[in-house]
Amino acid sequence: MKGHQLIAYLAQQQLEPQSQQRIEQILDGKSMVVLVIWADYARKQDAWKHTGPWHYINIPKGQSLEQSQRNPKGDVLSQLEYFEQQLKQAHLSKLERQQALKFYIHFVGDIHQPLHVGYAKDRGGNKVTVNWYGKTTNLHRVWDSQLLDNNKRSLGEYAQHLQVSYPSNDQLHSYQEWLNQSRALLPAVYQLADKNLSDDYATQHRPTLELQIVRAGQRLAKKLNQIFSSNP
Repeated sequence: MKGHQLIAYLAQQQLEPQSQQRIEQILDGKSMVVLVIWADYARKQDAWKHTGPWHYINIPKGQSLEQSQRNPKGDVLSQLEYFEQQLKQAHLSKLERQQALKFYIHFVGDIHQPLHVGYAKDRGGNKVTVNWYGKTTNLHRVWDSQLLDNNKRSLGEYAQHLQVSYPSNDQLHSYQEWLNQSRALLPAVYQLADKNLSDDYATQHRPTLELQIVRAGQRLAKKLNQIFSSNP
């Protein structure tokens, strides 16, 4: 949750005024920081259960995206492409546009989390049981939330710290490039000396996850600025 909220916060700081205004209209004045986690709650409801596969993409170890069999029900890559096009459609209703935007801002975060572009055999690390500072959890949850710094900084303070700590001159523009970058991080994610993870694992991998969050925030803002600058 915190990772998604940090991404949304960072993106909001980089929106052009026109984009900010359009997004506020679509979201009825609510913040992207609040609504970025809507897609995770929606997937638990009967009406939206079909959206579960949209949050990830499975690629077998040793295969490329082109070699792998895509889920016909959709995946994070196909849905990012789909919802970008939806947001550019002038005929969409207010509700459809709002839902498209809430899915889109969430999926930008998901594609930057390496275990969302992982392996079906362990459900993206969900089946890899580990101990995180003595508490039983799984590898996916560690990377989704537990790996982030849980100090007392506010969301805004943490976001500012990340911007200062990880200056990025991003040159990757396509969703597939983002996916490939996240995928390249996977081998290190699985380098577990044992199932007891604590300071050593956090020290090694927290900077990786934080950099991914900064990249996602920048890329989300850039995409939204492109979408809404050409979509009055």
